[in-house]
Amino acid sequence: MSLTIIRISIYSILPLLVAGAQMVLDKSTNTRERKLELFLIYLFSLGVAGSGIAGFISHFFISDLVAELIGWPAGNPFQLEVAFANLMLGILGLIAAGRRDGFREATVIAVTVFGVGATVVHLMDIFETGNLAPGNTVQNFANLVRPALLIGFLVASRRAERAPDSEVHMAEFDIWRRPRLEAAGWMTACVATGFGVGFAINQALLATLLGIIIGLVIVWLVISRAPVEARQGYFPST
Repeated sequence: MSLTIIRISIYSILPLLVAGAQMVLDKSTNTRERKLELFLIYLFSLGVAGSGIAGFISHFFISDLVAELIGWPAGNPFQLEVAFANLMLGILGLIAAGRRDGFREATVIAVTVFGVGATVVHLMDIFETGNLAPGNTVQNFANLVRPALLIGFLVASRRAERAPDSEVHMAEFDIWRRPRLEAAGWMTACVATGFGVGFAINQALLATLLGIIIGLVIVWLVISRAPVEARQGYFPST
């Protein structure tokens, strides 16, 4: 399977699948605020942070291969600049996952500008040269879908928290969030490691799947061993 397809699946589709499965199995994720927050945690950690750090490693250490996947000449020093731009997004994603203030909006703006801008550049190249390499065409799916998902979930989250009976400003909500943040961090580390090791041994798909399985096991352990109050549902006072 193309490395581009695997990378898109990991950082654009997998966050939704993991958050959705966890939402179904984790009975304490029983309010609109908690459901939206869970999706945002994984979109920021696995989607933005994971993708950004992976992009940095790719453009910095294996730039020639990345150039080949995009269909562009190898050895261009601009790839190093793109590497650090990806690292910036990765760091922003890590921080935004744990924050609930305007830092999230700022991160989404950065992801959107970078993703839309990259798509415009790729489309221009397609029209001018007919370059249909996977990195120049398929990658645009992630460039546009990821910011669209972030915008949609973040807007919905902000609307939900403005409700008079919203729990987001209560201590119970932060207690519930902590193990979910830890679980998402472990999931991101396992998946990224699996993909990186798999690429090195030319078994990207197999190693990535193994990383996903290990990550899911750790997610289950973290949530199941969380304090009792972090596994309880929210029941507003009447």
